[in-house]
Amino acid sequence: MAERPAPPKAQDKLAFLLALVPYLIDQVRVTVDEAAKHFGTTADEMRKAVMLIAMSGTPGADGTYTHETLFDIDWDDFDERGIIRFRAAPMEDKPRFSSREAAALLAGLQRVAARPEFAARVDIVELMAKLARGATGTPTPLAVRAGELASIQATLVEAVSTWRRVRIDYVTTRGERQVREVDPMSFDGVDDAWYLRGWCLTRDAERTFLLDRMASIELLGDAETHETESSTDDLFAGASGDERVTLCMPVAALPLIADYRGPDDPLSIEGERATVTLRIAHSGLLGRIAARLAGAVEIVEPASARAAVADWARAALAADDAV
Repeated sequence: MAERPAPPKAQDKLAFLLALVPYLIDQVRVTVDEAAKHFGTTADEMRKAVMLIAMSGTPGADGTYTHETLFDIDWDDFDERGIIRFRAAPMEDKPRFSSREAAALLAGLQRVAARPEFAARVDIVELMAKLARGATGTPTPLAVRAGELASIQATLVEAVSTWRRVRIDYVTTRGERQVREVDPMSFDGVDDAWYLRGWCLTRDAERTFLLDRMASIELLGDAETHETESSTDDLFAGASGDERVTLCMPVAALPLIADYRGPDDPLSIEGERATVTLRIAHSGLLGRIAARLAGAVEIVEPASARAAVADWARAALAADDAV
């Protein structure tokens, strides 16, 4: 004789009903069998749950329940065709995301979904669709990263996890196209960008490469081990031969350049102002730092760094005027 499953506990029943109500509202129209399959239960149990919901609702201002404060099921659809559809659901005051909040959450989910290890996660796509439908307004259309970079990203993840050397076709911040062979160390995301940190065999030094500037990538043989001057957490720490640039900024802004600072970079604080010297591999990093600090940073020295940031700002203004 088959063993009968233990009856669900009260808290399990409550959790089931709390999940079922928003599901039915979100689906608008769903069959009993489809709902039962979604929750891993039987059609009979689903029918009992719907009948219970139909006797539930929210009390009115005087604390009593009326037909206007109860869930109203389309009983013809339910009894004759096995379809669950609410004609009224007393949840008009339920919290909803604003269109801006939904857009921010969707941006984060797009970034997660772009990772190769999450490519097959159907639930992320379903959640993104629910967020878009559940907002108070239509979220602003957005894209976190270009789809054509997905294969390059996947190759980089494989290279780091399997310790393989890569050959990348790379466009530098000066607009020069170069082929570099790199032994990967890490592949990390900062803000809305992804970076490969590794030992560049072409330059015989540790370098950081922006994913968006990679035109193509090729896996080579096994990578070698190299002695580095920075820890695995110092994504933008430069090499000893890099240019040293001194910046002055508010102390409160120091966390914004934490990714660019090495453990031995000089730092002095006077009152609410901080002076820090960074090792900068190329002038393109100065533009990113200036963008992060939104006008709060002063380039103290050298003069070439001040000129590089001024050129970056002029180029950005010219690009904005051309739009």
